[in-house]
Amino acid sequence: MSTPPPWRGFASDNYAAIHPDVLDAIARANTGHDVSYGDDAVTARLVDAVKDVFGSQAEVFPVLNGTGANVVALQSMTRRWEAVV
Repeated sequence: MSTPPPWRGFASDNYAAIHPDVLDAIARANTGHDVSYGDDAVTARLVDAVKDVFGSQAEVFPVLNGTGANVVALQSMTRRWEAVV
């Protein structure tokens, strides 16, 4: 009798554990105290890296998960009175 393969679900980005490299980067960044909401050194490095790759006009909107990314993307493509169904 063979063992069934592990279950994989792709319905949410929260189904799986975080990648070890990402967890390590979070642990390295999680030191001391810093201001929040985009005025911190980590976000400043992110902005610089994105502008280096995509040009000086690029804007950065860091979000926690895929749902946040979807909301920001849809808001950037629609006017306040428009909707996506």
